[in-house]
Amino acid sequence: MEQAHQPARRAYAFAWSEHRNPEREQATLRVWMGAAVLLAYGIFAWLRPSHDALLVMRLVALYVSYGAITLLIVSRISTPSSVRLTVTTIADQTLLGLALAAGGSVALPLIWVMFWFLIGSGCRYGKRTLAVSCATALVIVMAMAIWQPWWHENIPAAIGLGLSVLGASVYLSVLVDRLGNANRDLARQASTDPLTGLSNRYALERIVDRAMSAHEADGDHATALLLIDLDGFKEVNDTYGHAVGDMLLQAFAQSLAKRMRKPDTIARLGGDEFVVLAHQVRDRAAVLSVADSIHSVLGAITSVQERPVSVSASIGACLLSSATAANQASMTAVLRAADRAMYRAKSLGEGKTVFAETRDFEIS
Repeated sequence: MEQAHQPARRAYAFAWSEHRNPEREQATLRVWMGAAVLLAYGIFAWLRPSHDALLVMRLVALYVSYGAITLLIVSRISTPSSVRLTVTTIADQTLLGLALAAGGSVALPLIWVMFWFLIGSGCRYGKRTLAVSCATALVIVMAMAIWQPWWHENIPAAIGLGLSVLGASVYLSVLVDRLGNANRDLARQASTDPLTGLSNRYALERIVDRAMSAHEADGDHATALLLIDLDGFKEVNDTYGHAVGDMLLQAFAQSLAKRMRKPDTIARLGGDEFVVLAHQVRDRAAVLSVADSIHSVLGAITSVQERPVSVSASIGACLLSSATAANQASMTAVLRAADRAMYRAKSLGEGKTVFAETRDFEIS
C-alpha cells in the first residue's frame, strides 16, 4: 500500500512548500541583518575612524547588496535549486571570511555571524547544507590562521574558533536529525487514521489532488476512486458492541492492505466508510477487478472474536477522468459523485458496485 505520508526524500525539498520559501526567508535576513551590522560599523567607523573599520564597512555593504540580489532572484523563482543553495551557502561564509580577514581585530565582533550561518543552514535545509557551510567556515579559519596577520599571531584563537565551528556543526547535525524525525512523526500522525493505521481523509485529499494535477486520470494510466460503505456493520455494533465493531474495521483494513496492489492507496474516511484509490487502471473492467477483490476480502471475514458476522460492501466507483471531463477536478466533487453511485449500489442489494456518471457531478 502506498501511504500518503511518505517521508520527504530530501530536507531541502521538504522545507520548500507553497506556504514557505526558506530561501526567501534567508535572503530577507541577509538584507535586514546585514543592514543592522552595516549601521553598527558605520557608527563605529565614524566614532573611531580607521582603515580597517572602513574596509569592513564596505565589505558589509557588499554583503547587503548581495543579499538584495539573492532576494530579487528567489522572489521571482518558484522552485528550489540545490546548485543555487550550495553557491549561496558558500558565498555567505566566504564574504564573512573576507570581512574577518580584512578587518583583523576590528572585525572580531562578526564571529557570531559564522555560527548564525551554520544554524540557518542546518535548520532550514538539513545536514548536507550544514556540512557545506561548516566546511567553508573551516577553510576560511585555516586560511586566516596562515595568511592574515592578526589571526597568524593568535593561532590559539583560530584553533578555538575552528573547533567551535566543528563542535557546533556536529551538535546541530544531531538536532537536525531529531527534528526531522519529530516532523515525520507528526506528519504521519496527521495523515493516519488512528484506529486502522490507514491514510485518513486529509492524506487522501493530497493524493487525489496530486493525481489530478499530474493528469494521472488521462490515457492508459487512469486513476479510480472506489468509495466503500460496509453493509451490516451497524448490526455488528448493535449486537456485540463498539469494541467488536472496531475490531471488525481493523480486520477489514488489514486484509484490504494485504490484498490491494502496491501502487494503490487505502484510506478510511470515518465510521465504516473506506476508500481505495486505484492507480494505473486502464478501463472499467480493471476497476471492477479491484472492486471484486474488496468484496472477496469482506466475504472472507465471517467472525470477529469468535462472534459470527455477516458484512458486505456497497461500492461507488469514480474515474478521475470523469471528474476532469465534468470540470469538477476536486476531491469533494469526486467523493460526491462516488457517494451517489454508492447509494445506487446499496439500493441494488448487497455486494454491488456502481460507477458514477456525468450527472453525479451536478451540484444539487
